[in-house]
Amino acid sequence: MPTLGTLLKRQRERHGWTQQEVVERAGLARSSSYISSLETGKTSPSIDELDALARLFGTTSLDLLRETSGITSDWEFEPNSDLARLVTLYQALDPVEKDSALAYLEFLLERQRRKVI
Repeated sequence: MPTLGTLLKRQRERHGWTQQEVVERAGLARSSSYISSLETGKTSPSIDELDALARLFGTTSLDLLRETSGITSDWEFEPNSDLARLVTLYQALDPVEKDSALAYLEFLLERQRRKVI
């Protein structure tokens, strides 16, 4: 089974990113040497950091942990195509645009709620 560091390194290399780019894209308040420490297993990420890294790589922290532990679920979850498209589009945005996208979705939901009442 791969280690968490091995998985993170594999994902980083698959995207063609440097360790510094991972820090910046994930919004971590760390240096690139932190990513090196993660990849070599010298340190472990916090839950928030693992979550940010998983989102950056288009997965979940739970899936990363499952892969490192060898746990497989009895069932398969396949998101519908709309959800998968939303996730892909959201992940392509920069942090400021992500905030705007979330605010817009919240606005649409509130507008819908007002129509129902």
